[in-house]
Amino acid sequence: MGTSPANPVLNPDVMMNFAFKVVADLAAAMSGPLLYIGDRLGLFKVLVESGPVTVEQLAEKTGLNPRYLREWASAMAAAEYLDYIPEGQVFSLPPERAMVLANEDSPFFVGGLAQMIPDHYRVMPRVMESFRRGGGVPYADYSEDTFAGTERLFRTGYVNFMAQQWLPSMPEVMKKLEAGAKVADVGCGRGAALLAIAPRFPRSRFVGYDNFAPAIDYANENARQHGLAGRLTYEVRSSTDLPPTGDFDLIMTCDCLHDMVDPAGCARSLRAALKPDGTWFCIEPNVADRLEENIKPLGKLFYSVSTLQCMTCSLAYGGAGYGAGMGAANVRKVAEGAGFKSFRKLPIENPFNQFFEIRP
Repeated sequence: MGTSPANPVLNPDVMMNFAFKVVADLAAAMSGPLLYIGDRLGLFKVLVESGPVTVEQLAEKTGLNPRYLREWASAMAAAEYLDYIPEGQVFSLPPERAMVLANEDSPFFVGGLAQMIPDHYRVMPRVMESFRRGGGVPYADYSEDTFAGTERLFRTGYVNFMAQQWLPSMPEVMKKLEAGAKVADVGCGRGAALLAIAPRFPRSRFVGYDNFAPAIDYANENARQHGLAGRLTYEVRSSTDLPPTGDFDLIMTCDCLHDMVDPAGCARSLRAALKPDGTWFCIEPNVADRLEENIKPLGKLFYSVSTLQCMTCSLAYGGAGYGAGMGAANVRKVAEGAGFKSFRKLPIENPFNQFFEIRP
């Protein structure tokens, strides 16, 4: 008796291996909230400061409940985030892992991404409803965890690489910044990108635009606290309504074009704001144009976050809904549709982002 698609011969080893893969993913999903707890309660930072500790010592240092700390630390040890020494029942955070979990200035820090987890779980029922009826979840319906988490996630790149590597990949732009340029960051969020580079280029002037007023209020206060308010300001403004002054030397969109309701409208507005010899510096997720090239852990991350945030926030307003998988081909299409003539992917090696120099 032969087999058919309806009655295939099943390989038990394949099923078992796949079941363990799914269980591993579910275990990671369940440990995500504990990663969030460790970040928000400062436990990873305490472990860096204290060195190896017992649960009782950790409780004394933090004032937290020792029973909860034991279960949390056990989960983190099982996940191989913490080291555990059975003799003495001691937990520790090795220095390399501390750069990922505790040091906010490290280029490897991921605490911002962990902070976004609760919102992504919280919006799932509304995203499921969008599967049925279309539309999406507006950005304003997310919480401070998403707003601050996004800032913390991307800040590491801005602080460690923006002025040191990314902008220097465009020598003409660097010359203008050193001499004194007019610079805008469109979709600036809480302003971390400009805050990172403004001190590096004291002769230049910077303005950030975003349509989310609470983020702009936060960014302006941050600029004042850093003594940059004279050269660095932020304004509430839509990405499709930039001042058509034609006098900006550099306009940046940092990991936000794919989130926008109207990326094409943004590109047209941006072109009208740039000088004829100006530059649009576009940073986007490092996603290939073809799905088969994204079947890997980072692809899983990008498409998942996109479903729960990037894409749905755009579709909530009837937008393009590109999502994090926008890819270079779609960025080029948007740019060329707005009349940009020069499009170059910059030779910057980065696992998370790809970079484009776009000129009129």
